[in-house]
Amino acid sequence: MSLRVAGYSGGVQGLEAAFAERLARLAPQDPLVLAVSGGGDSVALAHLVRRAGRQGVVAHLDHALRPESGEDLAFVRALAQRLGFAFRAERVEVGRIARERGENLEALARQIRYAFLHRVAREVGAKAILTAHTLDDQAETVLLKLLQGTARALGIREKEGLLVRPLLPFAREELRAYLEGLGEAWREDPSNQDPTWDRNYLRLMVFPSLLARFPRAREALARFAEVREGEEAYLEGMARARLLPDPRFFVPAYRAIPLLQAPEALRRRALRQVLEALGLRPEARLVELLEGALRGRAATLPGGYLARRKGGTLFLLPPEPRLPLPPGFRRPEPGDYLERPFGRKRIWDFLAEKGVPRELKGLWPVRAEGKRVEAVLGLYPPGEEERGMALALEEAKAALGEGEVPVGAVLVVGGRVFRAHNRVEALKDPTAHAELLLLRQAGKEARGGRLYVTLEPCRMCHHALKEAGVEVVYGAENLKEGALTRFGQGGGMRGGVLEGACAKLLRDFFSRLREGCRSG
Repeated sequence: MSLRVAGYSGGVQGLEAAFAERLARLAPQDPLVLAVSGGGDSVALAHLVRRAGRQGVVAHLDHALRPESGEDLAFVRALAQRLGFAFRAERVEVGRIARERGENLEALARQIRYAFLHRVAREVGAKAILTAHTLDDQAETVLLKLLQGTARALGIREKEGLLVRPLLPFAREELRAYLEGLGEAWREDPSNQDPTWDRNYLRLMVFPSLLARFPRAREALARFAEVREGEEAYLEGMARARLLPDPRFFVPAYRAIPLLQAPEALRRRALRQVLEALGLRPEARLVELLEGALRGRAATLPGGYLARRKGGTLFLLPPEPRLPLPPGFRRPEPGDYLERPFGRKRIWDFLAEKGVPRELKGLWPVRAEGKRVEAVLGLYPPGEEERGMALALEEAKAALGEGEVPVGAVLVVGGRVFRAHNRVEALKDPTAHAELLLLRQAGKEARGGRLYVTLEPCRMCHHALKEAGVEVVYGAENLKEGALTRFGQGGGMRGGVLEGACAKLLRDFFSRLREGCRSG
């Protein structure tokens, strides 16, 4: 978004030309869906779209929150007919639904409105949904978010999926003046004069004082939002790379070490992403609770989620009603056991061995014949990843027997399996890591393969694997040289598979090495 619109000099014709240029850039294809409430901004939007010669459908949602809301609907229908637009409308008793669900009225109204607009867009094959957010809305949003303590202060994006906001550079009074110049009317929502709502309070009580002292306050806040949006995309990507979902578990779960080793700013940003994925507002106090959970202090979040770290995994445990059983599965029962090649194992012991938190042991879905458990959701029988890592562990043990750092790797490409382990000492070659030896074996065949390695790759190996187009699954984090854990590179990897066995090999090796150094 640019706060300055090229060629815009004010007036009816200037506004129309500037708007048409923005619309052609942001939403070049028809048909369009126009979100029109009947207020001045959305009425101006409808007129500007028509003057730009574009085709679309006017969409109006009656929230049924005011006795006169039906009059708004009739006004918008008449406007659409007069401008030659098709018209879609729907009435939803948002207040009643919010009371029944115990949800926030504003958030629910916004959710229902956007769902309606996207539904209309699908029905008519629209290429964009236009909303009438203005420069004033942008400034109010930035200030409101700062005051709410989200610490992000992100504004309204000019384009987000199908949603397009072509009026963002224009002030509310400019649009009112435009309508007056056309001799057009609009509807006023009396609830907009109620200062008990936070946004209305800013609009009615705060901004008049701000503008009296700082006439360009809205533009300054919008510029701040524009800069933040550019930074945000980069920082969000960096933070997202630190979030490694652990697919073994049927609840939200992430690797803990890459988060703990991240710079504080990126870690907190990643934790905000975790909260947003749960549908929670990323407030500073909730980020602090997740920080504590990463360090071993379990915490309860809104909505009943329990944040708890177990081993190398941060779990977000939902309330029991949100953990449905897949068909054919039941909850574990006393006396349940697994029959394994080396003997029976109690189901509780097996779940503990796999790193399942105690709160989930009694809820984990199992499929059983009597007391004999045949399957544990996501954990047994062993999946492809565990089978691949088991082979990598065999290679790591071979490395240990040769006096090498015990890191083993297996590359699976189609039906072929390549195996290798570290040979740095044997070859007197500092690049003879298991991963690179595999790439040398496979050559061009490596592309599209999946590599299982007992230790998170270093930067050198990660870069080579990325260039070769190889997916990576690792066992234990590499605190000293890990591409992601130590240096923040390597998003898209998965970790934690057979973590305990992989980490134990390394711990035992370095423990013996230290003992040898002391005795020597």
